[in-house]
Amino acid sequence: VASGDDVVGGKELDDNTKRFPERLLADHLVSPGWCLYNQGKNGVTTSTYISSGPMSQAYTMRPDLHTITLGEQNKPAVDLITSCFDKVKSHDFAGATACATAVVGNTSLWSTIEGDDAAILSTDKIMAAQRPGLVVAVTNYPNPFPRAEDVADEIVQLCVPLIDTIPTCTTRWAQLPAALLAIDQAFTKLNSTIKASLAPYQAGPNGWRYVYVDVAPKFEDHCMTMEVQIKTKVEHPEQSGAVHQHDSPTVNFGCSEEWFVEGSTGRDLPNYLLPASLGVLVEWSQTTENMGVYPNADGHQCIADAIWEADTIDPGATPLKWKLGYPEPSTTDYCD
Repeated sequence: VASGDDVVGGKELDDNTKRFPERLLADHLVSPGWCLYNQGKNGVTTSTYISSGPMSQAYTMRPDLHTITLGEQNKPAVDLITSCFDKVKSHDFAGATACATAVVGNTSLWSTIEGDDAAILSTDKIMAAQRPGLVVAVTNYPNPFPRAEDVADEIVQLCVPLIDTIPTCTTRWAQLPAALLAIDQAFTKLNSTIKASLAPYQAGPNGWRYVYVDVAPKFEDHCMTMEVQIKTKVEHPEQSGAVHQHDSPTVNFGCSEEWFVEGSTGRDLPNYLLPASLGVLVEWSQTTENMGVYPNADGHQCIADAIWEADTIDPGATPLKWKLGYPEPSTTDYCD
């Protein structure tokens, strides 16, 4: 049974067979007798998973493997991939920083996730008493955004060609690293809360049943694409009204080999370019393309492989596949 939200449900994928539960079944759980029940559904939170039926359905299924991916859709954690995302796409980096900071500081969010996770995992504990081979795999979430330390050169590439609006462009884009850092801190808080909620169930003689699947590090070099181009036209009265066109190249602030589905184009006017350092800015526009927050087929493949190999990064730990009775050699180079 694969329980969870939009990620499990394969939001924005063009083919359900590319979802990680389906890949896990097709690629790894190849012996006879396995079947899959994918509960993934858009917008499911830890609370609605408990109250709207999926938790009781999973219990009724009595699975041998239960994967759980929940928390990102809880409010306001979901802001990281909705309103905070929109602010980055619109180049409102100060707003994105404030958005992510508010997520981190929302103590009610984290206590709700902890409490709901306890209820979910306690149900699985009861389930395990009736299904002795049950293994529970709890996954965390990858941060789809670029790393703060990776965008400095791109800011220069974007702003310098604009000539007459270099100062205003640089002032605005210098705020991007802080926004990316705040967003990363929010994802780190989300994942650490999920991990801490699982820890009590990993203690004791039956702790082997509960596996934390840390997919986030595998996605760091496969973040979203974020291709930006700015176009400007400046009139120069001091040059008898001459008009100069200054456009930036298309600069990718994200990753070249992304594991996230590409999204729609952002076209909000970059009014932050006003005023020009010399002359009058008469036309200005921008396109921000291909940003996306949901894993693509490659991302789902990595999640499936990470679940299968989970625990191999911890010395002396038993990989999940061994817990399920598959005596394959252990490997740590999955997702490469």
